[in-house]
Amino acid sequence: MRLEQYTQPFASSFYKKYLEDVANLSSFFHCEWNQKALNKRVKEANFTKHKRTELADVITTYMSEYGISKKSSQHINELKDNGVVVIGGQQAGILSGPLYSIHKAISVITLAKQQRETLGVPVIPVFWIAGEDHDIDEINHVYIDRSRKLQKLVYPEKSRTKKIASEATFDQQLIKEYLDEIFKSLPETLYTKDLKSNVLELLDNNLTYTSFFTALMNELFQEEGLLLIDAAYEPLRKLESDYFQLQILHSSELAKVVFEHEEKIALEGFGTPIQAKESAAHLFYVEAGERFLLERVNNQFVHEAKGISFTLDEMMEIAREHPEKLSNNVVTRPIMQEMVFPVLSFIAGPGEIAYWGALKTAFELFDMKMPVLMPRISISIVNANTQSLLEKLSFTIEDVWDGSLQDAKLHYINSNRNEEVPHLIEEIKADLIEKYGKLEQLLMKDGLKLSPLVQKNLKNHEKQLNFINNAIEDTFLSKLDATTNRYDRISMNLMPNDGLQERTYTPIQLMNEYGPSLIKQLLEVPYEFNGKHHVIYL
Repeated sequence: MRLEQYTQPFASSFYKKYLEDVANLSSFFHCEWNQKALNKRVKEANFTKHKRTELADVITTYMSEYGISKKSSQHINELKDNGVVVIGGQQAGILSGPLYSIHKAISVITLAKQQRETLGVPVIPVFWIAGEDHDIDEINHVYIDRSRKLQKLVYPEKSRTKKIASEATFDQQLIKEYLDEIFKSLPETLYTKDLKSNVLELLDNNLTYTSFFTALMNELFQEEGLLLIDAAYEPLRKLESDYFQLQILHSSELAKVVFEHEEKIALEGFGTPIQAKESAAHLFYVEAGERFLLERVNNQFVHEAKGISFTLDEMMEIAREHPEKLSNNVVTRPIMQEMVFPVLSFIAGPGEIAYWGALKTAFELFDMKMPVLMPRISISIVNANTQSLLEKLSFTIEDVWDGSLQDAKLHYINSNRNEEVPHLIEEIKADLIEKYGKLEQLLMKDGLKLSPLVQKNLKNHEKQLNFINNAIEDTFLSKLDATTNRYDRISMNLMPNDGLQERTYTPIQLMNEYGPSLIKQLLEVPYEFNGKHHVIYL
């Protein structure tokens, strides 16, 4: 195993600024992301305000359905006492969703271990599952390799309602057929059979997006003691009752400060990551598993399309008596997280860092400061075949990211192309157009109204010429296939869908190649939280 580090490819302007010059973003964040900030946070933050016993009980109850390891039990006990947490979260994708979910969990675990040793206090890794999210189209698919091309394979069942992930259920037969198709797309290895059997076993009794996700994540990380909790878990919602009431009472001020702060981000040239509105309530109302975003209109909390309308008093009553009927949005979720957990650091992806930048004054409204926002570890894994191809073709991984590899592939194709062939076909087309034009004029001169027939006949000729041109191109490319396939295999591995590997592939695809010990191997890598992209050669 070899580790290399590179400047983040494909970073947005705001993310790049955060990684390289966060000091100049001080108007958007309370602290930088370094050891000094972590030291200060653990000394100055008020970690006595949290309902530790109730929170520990909620996590214990939630995780007991999936199995609590000895290390997880230790972490729950430390959380109940005086531990602080490193926390990160993600949507509940099928088979964990893209690899960055796994990388986020690795980041949470790694930073917690490092800070436990550095700070000398219990630091606990927590993964917050966004089971309250209802955009199922974001999580209902994986990408598979089919005929040397990536195909988006979507779980086929369509729901008429947009239920939250924690209540969106799979049809048992359909999901098994769907998983079977995924595994059929994988090359058969020593690990395939057992991997598939294990996944299907995890599926038993876990037929919602969130429960299936939780079962898999617990399977992968339980020996590290990663604590898991679903944001939509009803006992957690009950614990959050007081905090929902605070958010409701201050909803008007909250909307105002977020709107104004986001305008400052826009003035700096970084756009509007939240697209906040001054009328926003920044809360959802949940009914029969569906979420409805509320706005404040004439002192009411409303969702006009659904005909939902609540007074302030009614909203407060819902928060007191039925907090499970409320759900956070992108603004109030970070605030709720801070109210519920004693957070030392939040592991954030590029998009999260962008929208957290709009929340500084929102935290201040509730007399809180943001935790240390640590950029998550991003990883690309280079297998032996890809390493060999890179060496044979004399390319680096940076050449893949910056487009040099594809440029070289096109140059190779064009340098072998006989340019006379397409030129001749174009000449034939031009000649036909000219001759048919003359024919049409002669017919019109003789009073024969056959222009539609002439044009139809010309189009038939053009169609046949296009057909033969495509056949020539396909045959030509097939002749070069042995070489172009090398370029394509590198791109498929390292830059699928023209982006980082971690945004497309699931861990199952890599575990099928490397075996169940892959996660353990990845956890042993000496990562640095330095904003670099980590490339691991296996």
